[in-house]
Amino acid sequence: MDLTTQYMGLELRSPLVPSSSPLTRQLDSLRALEEMGAGAVVLYSLFEEQIEFEGMQLDHFLEYGSESTAEAISYYPAPGDFARGPEEYLELIRQAKQALEIPVIASLNGASPGGWTDYARKIAQAGADALELNVYFLPTDPQQPLGEVEGTYV
Repeated sequence: MDLTTQYMGLELRSPLVPSSSPLTRQLDSLRALEEMGAGAVVLYSLFEEQIEFEGMQLDHFLEYGSESTAEAISYYPAPGDFARGPEEYLELIRQAKQALEIPVIASLNGASPGGWTDYARKIAQAGADALELNVYFLPTDPQQPLGEVEGTYV
């Protein structure tokens, strides 16, 4: 039976597309999903806050006390020399593109207007076939008017 279909301009061998979940965090799981008939896979979502937070945390701890003594200046290399968590996401995209024959769709949660666009470019450069913009937003302020919450999505 031919289940070939079109999705976002991509030709899929099947309309089954496992969505962003813990199953799509590991290359072995992605291979298994392909073997079970997935037409494409959507990787787990990378959150804008995660990109920003991990970068700020690493910078803080690597620079903390680095100027306290002359010897302390050389304790650690510059923060830019380290691969951060989001870099692992880009590496998963690269590995999945090499290992799988089905399209690999990245998922990015953007919380601020335009704050995530730089990383979207990096995801495209890593080879993702498409990008899902995950607009999940968890309103935590009970005083925030409903209209503002709705406006976040629009």
